Amino acid sequence: MFYEFATRGQMVSPYYYNCTGTSPFTESKPIVGAIYMSIGVISQIIYVLALYTIFRSPSLFTHPCYKIMFFLGIPDVLCLIFCADLAGFYSIYGLHPCYAINFTFVTGCICFGLFRTQNINGFVYSGLWHMSCMYVLLLAFNRVCELIAPSQCAFLFRSSYFKCLLFLPVFYFIYFTFFTKPTFFQPSVSAFLLNPMSEVTKNFPAEYYTVQAYVFNNFFVMFFIGTCYIIICSYLIIESWKSQIKQTSALVKRVTYQCLIVCTCHFIGCFLYVYIQYFSMPDVLNYVCHFAWIGNHSEFTGTFVD
Repeated sequence: MFYEFATRGQMVSPYYYNCTGTSPFTESKPIVGAIYMSIGVISQIIYVLALYTIFRSPSLFTHPCYKIMFFLGIPDVLCLIFCADLAGFYSIYGLHPCYAINFTFVTGCICFGLFRTQNINGFVYSGLWHMSCMYVLLLAFNRVCELIAPSQCAFLFRSSYFKCLLFLPVFYFIYFTFFTKPTFFQPSVSAFLLNPMSEVTKNFPAEYYTVQAYVFNNFFVMFFIGTCYIIICSYLIIESWKSQIKQTSALVKRVTYQCLIVCTCHFIGCFLYVYIQYFSMPDVLNYVCHFAWIGNHSEFTGTFVD
């Protein structure tokens, strides 16, 4: 963990993150890597422009929903640097996690808080993912409240209450950055794994690298977001029936499709990324898994453009 490095000066665990006899290079996938990088760069440009627009617009930034989206955008953009840009770079050149230990350790610490960390190279994508998850949950909760009970829940999104809610994900980021294990991008399987998969560690039991908080986070995100969007979609459908609207409006359709895309990306990404830590999957599912992860951080760019 980064905490151990900061307090004891220990960079890499000689047992759990041993790169002895491991080649710094692995299978190169230039096409896949180029796709990752292209999606990342395009999404980041759109995202940054959208965030700038929100911040510069008083009418938008004062609205709780847009303010949450602004703070969500920050870890999303940073996450894309790791899960899209650097993942693409590592895929193009076929760089194994054991390629640049010091660099990957530092980026990993910043990133499972963004994404997580104890050491070695690959790169660790730790706190940002979990920070992003918290903002997504907060955004989903805000949408449900404003749609179902705007008057009763209004106090939660005003003044000091709202400020506390906005900064809760920061503590989540700190925990996963400093106090949990790291994850490393493996070009050979196009996914982030908790095990660096060196010649020494690749046959270690998966339990050695299990992060219970990570597993809980992913399954809770699936449950919470799924519940929120079922409520939203059900409410919109019921209200449309009450209004005797025979055909679903364009707005209802758009919101429903958006909810479906959001849920799909998070369900696939959250579930498969836990599954892949313990079981091998066909290559096509590995790609689906990682594209879903990238989609988790880039899907809102489509919402902004819309």
